[in-house]
Amino acid sequence: MLGAAGCSKSADSSSAASSTAAAVYGSAEDYDYENFSYSSGLDENGYWEGVKALDYVTLPENFASLTFKRSEIEPTEEEIQSEIDSLLSDHATEKQVTDRAAADGDTVNIDYAGSVDGVAFSGGTYSGYSLTLGSGTFVDGFEDQIVGHTPGETFDVTVTFPEGYSDSTDSEGNTVVLSGKKAVFSVTLNYISEKVLPELTDAWVAENYGESDDVHTVEELKALYQKMLYNTNLQNAIMDDLLANSTFKELPKEVTDYQVNQCLNYYYTMANYYGYDLDSFVQTAAGYENADDLLEGMSDSITTYSKEALLYQAVAETLDIVPTQEQIDTYSSYTGTYGENYCTMVALMDAVTDALTESAVVS
Repeated sequence: MLGAAGCSKSADSSSAASSTAAAVYGSAEDYDYENFSYSSGLDENGYWEGVKALDYVTLPENFASLTFKRSEIEPTEEEIQSEIDSLLSDHATEKQVTDRAAADGDTVNIDYAGSVDGVAFSGGTYSGYSLTLGSGTFVDGFEDQIVGHTPGETFDVTVTFPEGYSDSTDSEGNTVVLSGKKAVFSVTLNYISEKVLPELTDAWVAENYGESDDVHTVEELKALYQKMLYNTNLQNAIMDDLLANSTFKELPKEVTDYQVNQCLNYYYTMANYYGYDLDSFVQTAAGYENADDLLEGMSDSITTYSKEALLYQAVAETLDIVPTQEQIDTYSSYTGTYGENYCTMVALMDAVTDALTESAVVS
């Protein structure tokens, strides 16, 4: 939940998802996203500063005792197995493969050295980089040209940097323009990395989770995931119900501006990390024309996150809920990154979630 914002690209959040979004949220240049701070606009109680949520949202009368069918909440065997599979994947070991050609989807280990017009540039050389082919991590065309090569080969990869890509420097500090330039990378394919999953046995479970979670058998592990998924499904059902049955007069600008700034700051930070300007990065990484198009495509998500933020506070205001010190302490190690007020807000959301799940009726 820490760092969550309406900036994830959902399946229906294409640039055409909301033709009215630009009018709703304006342009990226209207926001000070470069200086976004997670705790800015929040008070020490984890509330939106100067905002009374109940002035903007009317909760359904039965919000404190929502009812659900057990069949809608209980996780399926497929959902539990999916979690188990993900867990095993997290514990997979690496096997280095050198006797076949690289294919799309493989993770390969490579050395590379790039140059533009014969000049090597800062950031263009690396040894032992782990790259998943088809992930879109590198400039378009780079990963495709590794497919079909065999470990031990050294070959050239030629790509063109997109317009707007940041300048680099050579070994003497002189500027090397990369935007729109053709670059040649000498690439050595060291090996292909394959995952080897552990065998799910009682002994493996006991070794990895016997001490930390008091889980010693495969059946106990599945029961643990069943409980976790049940709680997650119930929490999601509660929020879906509140979103569908609460009445919103309007959304306070303080809350929507916060969500927009958080979303834009995420992409701005990633753009800086990879050496792009914001517009070029969202075009390359997210498929939008520019940051304004991003806001248009993300408008539904931003609105939903803003409503959820108001709902948590509205419930807290109505039921006089405050997080326990234990809930606050859960996030104490994150205050340096997110600030105390933001961490308190997340703890408050936990307290509200606990209260609503405990009072919900599942039959």
